[in-house]
Amino acid sequence: MPLFAYKALDTKGKVLEDTVQATTKKDAATILSANNLKVLTIQNLEGGIGNAVLGGISISEKATFCRFMAIMLRAGLPLPEALEIIRRESTNKRMQKILADISFQTRKGRNLSAVLSQYKEDFDSVFLTIVTAGEHSGTLEKSFDYLAKQLLSSYEFTQKVKGSLMYPAVIIAAMVGEALLMLLFVLPRLSTVFLSLDIELPLATRLILDFGRFVGDNTALTIGVFLGSIVLAVFLFINKNTRSRIFSLIAKLPAVKKMVVEIDVARFARTLSILLKSGVPIIETLEVSAGAVSQPKWKEATKRFSAQVARGKALSEVMLEEKMFPAVLAQAIRTGEETGSMDVVLEDLADFYEKEVDYSLKRITSLLEPVLMLLIGVAVGVMVVLIVTPIYSIVGGLDNAL
Repeated sequence: MPLFAYKALDTKGKVLEDTVQATTKKDAATILSANNLKVLTIQNLEGGIGNAVLGGISISEKATFCRFMAIMLRAGLPLPEALEIIRRESTNKRMQKILADISFQTRKGRNLSAVLSQYKEDFDSVFLTIVTAGEHSGTLEKSFDYLAKQLLSSYEFTQKVKGSLMYPAVIIAAMVGEALLMLLFVLPRLSTVFLSLDIELPLATRLILDFGRFVGDNTALTIGVFLGSIVLAVFLFINKNTRSRIFSLIAKLPAVKKMVVEIDVARFARTLSILLKSGVPIIETLEVSAGAVSQPKWKEATKRFSAQVARGKALSEVMLEEKMFPAVLAQAIRTGEETGSMDVVLEDLADFYEKEVDYSLKRITSLLEPVLMLLIGVAVGVMVVLIVTPIYSIVGGLDNAL
């Protein structure tokens, strides 16, 4: 049922701000009037163009939400009131809608985790499990503290990856842009000049010039094909199945394969650590942590861990039997099992592997720089050979004629 935010005057003339569920805006006004409230404004918080444009909730926004929730709950504020304060401060339309719904339903007596589970596209299984554990143990503020730290760590890690890939992305975009300018403006003009002359041209040069003349005669078609290719590439990347296949192919590259393993180890260790700190039982922790890894083989293996640990096996022993995880991960877990500090050991291991990923990214980007420069040099060299060389031939022919 849609949710409406309203401002209304009560019988004492005090302005109230809250939310109400109703089928339509008119029904919401009727409900408020029946409760002796004079409606000032009513706004539909469901759907809308703004949500479609703004999309989901970023990691940084969720981290901010968790940090503020921990502070307010520690200060003794009731849950609905804390949610309402954060909603008013949020600038994300979707976050405002979700928080308004949570505030409304918790006022009606529902558990926070039960309401959050209705928004699984925004809050993953790790988030929901930690919140549930906090509710059951009465330490919800600590759970939000753990989540804030975990989300901030994930955000910093993601920003490092994006920052490392920024330089190659800019170079590739510049190369594509220059190629498009050459294709649309330079090549058609050269084709018109060269093909109008009665001279013998190399086959490769003539093919390029014929292509340039075709582009010049069909500029609108060329631009349409180019833009259509970009839209198709974006669509394929957005599609989950296609994106998974692309990443699977990239992950097989020697330089990338090691980094993918490091990323999975860091995510798996970080997820295990945060869940164990939150008091989640080891069996449930392993089931949830299976979703933290990206490689299909690892995902299948981690799903089997909980069943084997439930039968009495140590987690480190199970991991050694799988023979696909790094030995350092199993050894770290064994140390944690023996000392009773698995969460601390796993957190340290996650920090270590995140730094290793950072170093791997720097090595890959430093390798990409000369490769991209080499590609640009080759492209320029080909253009010189195919286009500039015939010009010298023509000039030489004119000199001989004189």
